[in-house]
Amino acid sequence: MHPENVKELELILKQLQVGAMGLQGPRARKVRQQSGDVMTISIPTHVRDWPLDQMPLSVRLSGVLQKMGFKKLGDLHGLSYIQVLSMRNCGRRSIFELVELVRRLQAGEFDPVKVKGSGIDYLTEFLDDIIDELGERERQMLMLRMGADGGPPMTLEEVGSKYGLTRERVRQVVDLLVLKILRSGGPPIQDLLEDLAEQCLSAICPLTPELFVKWLGITPAKHCRYAVPFYIRLFSALEPSLPGWSEGQKPSPNPEMWIKEISRPLTEILKGSVSPLSFENAYKKLKSNANLSKLTPGEFLAALKQSRTLAVEFPEPEKPVIRLSSLRIHDWVQRVLLNSEDPMTPQEIIKSAKELFSENFPDISIGGLRNSLKPEHGIFLLDRRAFGTRKHIKLPERLWRRARNDVAKLLQKEERPVSTREIIRDNTFGWACLTNVYELAQVLRDDTRFTDLGRFLFALESWGMGEREHIKDLIPKILKEKGQPMTANQILDELKARRSVGRATISAVIRNHPDIKRLGYGYYGLKEWKEMPKEFIVNQPSLISKKVISLKPPVSFAEVCKELDIPVKGKLADDLWNTLQVSSRIKTKDEEKSASALIVQRNARVAEKKKSAGAKAKKKKKKVRKKKTA
Repeated sequence: MHPENVKELELILKQLQVGAMGLQGPRARKVRQQSGDVMTISIPTHVRDWPLDQMPLSVRLSGVLQKMGFKKLGDLHGLSYIQVLSMRNCGRRSIFELVELVRRLQAGEFDPVKVKGSGIDYLTEFLDDIIDELGERERQMLMLRMGADGGPPMTLEEVGSKYGLTRERVRQVVDLLVLKILRSGGPPIQDLLEDLAEQCLSAICPLTPELFVKWLGITPAKHCRYAVPFYIRLFSALEPSLPGWSEGQKPSPNPEMWIKEISRPLTEILKGSVSPLSFENAYKKLKSNANLSKLTPGEFLAALKQSRTLAVEFPEPEKPVIRLSSLRIHDWVQRVLLNSEDPMTPQEIIKSAKELFSENFPDISIGGLRNSLKPEHGIFLLDRRAFGTRKHIKLPERLWRRARNDVAKLLQKEERPVSTREIIRDNTFGWACLTNVYELAQVLRDDTRFTDLGRFLFALESWGMGEREHIKDLIPKILKEKGQPMTANQILDELKARRSVGRATISAVIRNHPDIKRLGYGYYGLKEWKEMPKEFIVNQPSLISKKVISLKPPVSFAEVCKELDIPVKGKLADDLWNTLQVSSRIKTKDEEKSASALIVQRNARVAEKKKSAGAKAKKKKKKVRKKKTA
């Protein structure tokens, strides 16, 4: 080192000793006593293992000590200040900062035994004090970013627009403030934060505002200068391992894959649970999964916080529970059935569900529930009105294979489809008395050797018989094949040739079918036809007769054509004329077709007499009713 630099350093050290840098009076004497005449750094024994990067040092001084290869406070012990000052970029201010740090260490300001309290109460007081020491601009940016007023925290863009800064610059400022706050408290503050995080993780419980208040033990309004969520957010920023839920659960609209990998198995676990699971039990069940054996409490809580399919509730601040966010019908029905020893009717299922789920139970009718229960969801009709799962089938599972083999042999022998009704009714096999028509059908459906033809009728798959079509699917198929409108009786005749069916069933299906419409005069057709084909109308004697009779006489051929919206000349008119000739109820007065040709009813006088007799009978009945009333 140059002799002039040495003299300068000695002058600086003398100035330090006499307080030329601001150390005057009792404080200057204290520094001189602690530093000694040769200004040797003396680090207390109990703090020598503390990392330098956890101490409140400026960036410049941290850089100087790092270049000197120092990592712990103990590395400074016995070193002279002149050695530090000889380093490049180290000036009077850095030396003064180092002297002040040594003074605080020797005074025991960072000693854990001198920390007031032992947890969240001291951390809260510490943050209040350290925030007061920040510059006004820095403090406001931190408070806005962390939501100190109790409102939602501002985004980086919102804070930046307020102060004319970019998003990235705001992030840098806030990160530096967090680091500054963390180092200001030294290792004891970091130890307290780590202990708080460990307390939450060991209990598998996030730090929520409710839990914060409980652990604080006193009224936040009297103890905290800022809103409780602000402290939780700042705690989490200071110690990333702390599971802070300042706003409770916050589902992500697009959760990452690792969150889904945790949520999916947990969803399956909850489907089989009658009531919500505690976090602790849910975590243990997940850990038993080979793929999640290394799952940490922090990862578990992070996944729950962002999951969309799982809902978190806090009956008590320290005892959170988890359930499915939305119960699908088959999910809650399965949970009800798994809690029952016997199959249940829809009425019984709804009653039990209300007891189990209370306000979470969805509003549903008995009919709606019955129609929603499907075999593909593992819920089967096991009796005339009762539903259950595989565990509710009374036929012992050890006999299922035998039953399937027996039915397969029966079908091969009979060479025809056989219904489970027939097997149970005739008690065909010894095990038949142990089950019923519905259960046996379900046992057979699980075997690929059989084809379910509907109505408990089964055939062998090797026969190549298609699955039995439903009536509602057959009717449009028949209309399409015929290519013309049909009456209900005609449709019924076609169906009877393919299936055993009653007229009442047909009428109900036709009236409510979305693809079929009524065309008038008792005829039905497909909606895609738009209107009844005119080629069909003009060739139907009964339909034409009804149309002519409905018109006021005298009726000309031109009027009928106009009513049917067809031209007086052409093929349609020729077909209409021919139909009039063969009708049993109407006839044409003229032999040759013309627009003016009149059309009359056959036996018009007889019809008129019947009409007159009917009118007289009505008048007579009316007089009788009047006399009785009088």
